[in-house]
This record gives sequence, structure tokens and C-alpha cells, in this order.
Amino acid sequence: MSDLVIGLAFAAFILFMLPGRHRRYAAAAGWCCIVANLFLDLPAFIREANFLYPSLALLAVPFLIITVRHTLKDDPVALRLSMSAAIATAIFVPFALVPVLRDALIGIVINLVFLIVTALGHHPAWYAWDVMYENGFWNQIILGCTGILVIAMTTGVLAVVPGATIRQRVAVIIPLALAFFILNLVRVAAVFIAVSDRWFDGFPDPTGTGDANFFWAHNVVAEALAIVLLLAVLALVVRILPGLRPYAMDVLAMYRQDLAACRNTFR
Repeated sequence: MSDLVIGLAFAAFILFMLPGRHRRYAAAAGWCCIVANLFLDLPAFIREANFLYPSLALLAVPFLIITVRHTLKDDPVALRLSMSAAIATAIFVPFALVPVLRDALIGIVINLVFLIVTALGHHPAWYAWDVMYENGFWNQIILGCTGILVIAMTTGVLAVVPGATIRQRVAVIIPLALAFFILNLVRVAAVFIAVSDRWFDGFPDPTGTGDANFFWAHNVVAEALAIVLLLAVLALVVRILPGLRPYAMDVLAMYRQDLAACRNTFR
């Protein structure tokens, strides 16, 4: 079902990128599919005691209502944001739905992570083509471990920055995508080492599995550092592409105004 929803999101956003009066409806459909996919993935994230994505799913409900409302009104801010989502979807979905692309990317990532972990003095073994093993820890590399999603989302945002030429955008997007790819390799390698060496043995175990190492290494420390790093990088990019700041402020203002109006209504 999730692949179907992702495919529908891809089709809707591709349709949105084509000129015509249908664009706002296509964008609204694309946003609905993205949020629907978040909710379809909730059971898997809850089983892994991953709190970030369930939280995002809940926050996505008011976000979706406001976005669709403004998109259907042909609000230029909402349409620009929809173009960001369309570009990100066009980059990510082929890797999600085409096995050859997905497996090739996963293969590149796990081989590079294996080299990094080995270079740091560890001795992992191959359990399968996409699974590394050491000290009783089997780590399967999936598409979410490749960094392609954050690269796609960042590219989508930067590709529509107002006031920047195509050359300026490309000059930022390419090195940034490469930097995110490398940093993601470091993240995956660090999580593998932390879990296989049992860095978090003394921490509480909210998963109930008897082993809290993956939860703390991946779900808490790695994801928190990734968010902080992403915000820091975007703050740096603002200096290179000044148009990113007003674009972000316009988006925030759109949501803030609607949320304020909703709060006043229920007082």
C-alpha cells in the first residue's frame, strides 16, 4: 500500500509541474499522499520506538490542512512550497520504487560504511549483501539509511529559492548533496559501532527488547544530531542564497497566520 501511495504522490506532483488550471488540485493530491504515507509507516516506526516520525505525522495534520487550503487558493507561497515538494518527490520516488536504483544506492552505501568501520579498527562481517554483522549486531542498510531523502528535500527547497539563478542554485545543491551523503555515511558507521560495542548498555530500555543500544544510538543521538546539523547547514546556506531567508519567512508566516486564526476562533 505504501508503494502505491508513494507512486500516486509522484504522479500528482509530476502533473502539478505541468502547466494548466489543474495544477492546484494535483498539488493538493500530492500533499495528501505524502501525509497518508507518513501514517501508513507509523506501525513500523512505533515497533522500533522511533518517536520522531510519529511526531511528524501528528504535526502533519494541521500542516496538510493549511497547505491544501492555500494551494487551492493559488497562494504563490503555497505553490512555491509545492514545487519544492514536487522536485523532492521526483528525485526520491525512483529510488523508492525502482529496485535496481534502490539496490545500487544501498550497495554503494553499505560498501563505503564497511570501509569506514574497518578503517576505524573494527572487524565487521558480511551476513548478506545489505547486512553487516559484528558482536551479535546485524545491521541491515535500507533506503532510509542512504541519505537520499534529506538530499531530495534539500534539493527541492534550494531549487526554488527566489532571486537565485540556476547556476547559483546548482553551485550550492551539488556540494551540499555530496556533503550530506558523506555525513550520512559517518552517521551510519557511528551507529553501527555504537550498537555493536554496546555504548548505551546502562541506559533505560523504552523498547522492551532488553537492548537499548540501537534506540539510543539511532533514534535519539543520531537523529538529534542530524536535525541540529541540518539546521546549521541551512543557516549557512542563507548566507550564500539570501533569497532563502524571505522564502522561509513567507512559509512560516502562512502557517502562523492560519494557526493564530484557528486559536482565536476557539477562544
